[in-house]
Amino acid sequence: MANMGERLEGKTIVVTGASSGKSTALEFARTSPKNLKLILTARRLDSLKALAIEIQEEVGSGVQVLPLKLDVSKTDEVRGFVGFLPPEFKEIDVLVNNAYVMNTEG
Repeated sequence: MANMGERLEGKTIVVTGASSGKSTALEFARTSPKNLKLILTARRLDSLKALAIEIQEEVGSGVQVLPLKLDVSKTDEVRGFVGFLPPEFKEIDVLVNNAYVMNTEG
């Protein structure tokens, strides 16, 4: 059986809430540093860009990182999300939902 790094090789992974749960994105990058695409989403784009730099510095260019602003509590943003992705990132293999949505009603 293949190890986790081999099974993730060539995959595209979306991590929501990545600015708060940055260790998740880092662990994916460390596990498969040769051929992986990470789409990092959160409401704070500046934090995502910093995380993208941190990942690149640690594991190198084998991991392509795409930081994108996305508020998962906004239905319109979620519905349009894939349509705004560059072609090489559109085929998503894994979704890791780290985003927390707080119910502010009643």
